[in-house]
Amino acid sequence: MAVKRLKFKKENCIGCQLCMQACSGMHEGAYTPSKARLTIESYYDKGGDLKFEKHICTLCGICEKECPFEAITVDEKVSVDFDKCTGCGICAEKCPQDVISIREGKAIICDTCNGDPYCVKLCPHGALQYV
Repeated sequence: MAVKRLKFKKENCIGCQLCMQACSGMHEGAYTPSKARLTIESYYDKGGDLKFEKHICTLCGICEKECPFEAITVDEKVSVDFDKCTGCGICAEKCPQDVISIREGKAIICDTCNGDPYCVKLCPHGALQYV
């Protein structure tokens, strides 16, 4: 069975950030986009075209390889063992997608809501998919 990943379809995105609100609400109990485990920022370029900068975990496994404490595992999702995680930040520094944050001394990474991503469910235009 192939591993599923989050995919972003920029042509469907309207920049509402509902995905980030859903993520932070689900995981942090507050609708605060800055605490979301994915980021999709929208902006207009000089020509007036809507552009996006996305930061979504691709399950590349670099965080797992770089963690000196073996606190991160990547298989069908990313898992952080908070008992092993020291919050050293090496995973965040090495992440090519810039999706790992260190909060309260622990690495915070998208876990795709254990295979049922809330961000995908709430995206009103199908800009996020889990395939």
